Amino acid sequence: MAMTRQARSGSTLAAISASIFLFAACASQTAYIPTVGPDYRIPADFKIVGYFPSWSGDPKKIQYRALTHICYAFASPTMDGGYGKIANEDKLIDLVERAHAEKVKVLLSLGGGGSDNPGAFDSIAADPALTDAFVRSTIAMMARYCLDGIDMDWEFPTAGNAAYFALLMDALSARLHLFGKELTIAVSATAFYGQYCVDSVIDDVDFLNIMAYDDGYGTPGVHHSTYWYARAAMDYWLIIRRVPQAKAILGLPFYGRSLKDRHSISYFNLLRSDPWASSADVSGEFGYNGFDTLRAKAVNLARARGGGIMIWQLNQDAKGAASLLNAIFDAVKAPLEPPEGKD
Repeated sequence: MAMTRQARSGSTLAAISASIFLFAACASQTAYIPTVGPDYRIPADFKIVGYFPSWSGDPKKIQYRALTHICYAFASPTMDGGYGKIANEDKLIDLVERAHAEKVKVLLSLGGGGSDNPGAFDSIAADPALTDAFVRSTIAMMARYCLDGIDMDWEFPTAGNAAYFALLMDALSARLHLFGKELTIAVSATAFYGQYCVDSVIDDVDFLNIMAYDDGYGTPGVHHSTYWYARAAMDYWLIIRRVPQAKAILGLPFYGRSLKDRHSISYFNLLRSDPWASSADVSGEFGYNGFDTLRAKAVNLARARGGGIMIWQLNQDAKGAASLLNAIFDAVKAPLEPPEGKD
């Protein structure tokens, strides 16, 4: 599924020819993709979930019409079952107000790969009293910020704490669902960590955000998010783990990783350095997902086999016709129904 751009020739004539070719290729990918507008909607049985990190981005610039859920990342539990201070609290408040005006749900994502208190989940899950305190703190957090749920991003449970993790998720599920809130979970693309997300957790959550990126992490030369890696991730969760289709949300990256040393770059910055990046999956040393691959994942995997798409992360996107979110929305959109009684 990965594509590379043809190199420009050193001669003037070849350079012009190559430029015309590249312009045509890029135009074929972008020209017909409209910006998100009021004429179409996300299909009723489909989710588009975007992570919005506290440390970047502006809630005013989000394309809410192209989303069903936004996960505000990240909040950290404390060792006593409470929560640490929410980073950029004013941004979260603004985000919730704008999202709800567009009928988009906002979840608070807990943990993340760089959690401030990486051992807190272990302690809370292993102690029933701390679990109860954490659940009560979570309900209070939902009420304080008018949130619609929690996204659990514990990276990752292990053989030693998988059973405790399941008990914690069951307690959260019971209380959150009682109050009409959602509980979701970010999971690994493979069995290496995914095996410790036991079956009861799958039953307890509303859906799973499958992180089908960062393949070969730490290994030079491995493209981190190919179509085939995403397909294998869906095979694992749908076929081996028997996740219901509606709960399988395929994660897509809005960033690339170096094929040399694995450092990352946002799609926005890729496009600034390479205006043709949207028509390929490799630019210079970086592997990423351009329009063709993202649309193929959206249609063939997320729409045909799963229940939606998850994005890490919204603030790495470009704007207008170059937007990856636009391309995804365009691939899965449905027309608005005419008003009742009219053709």
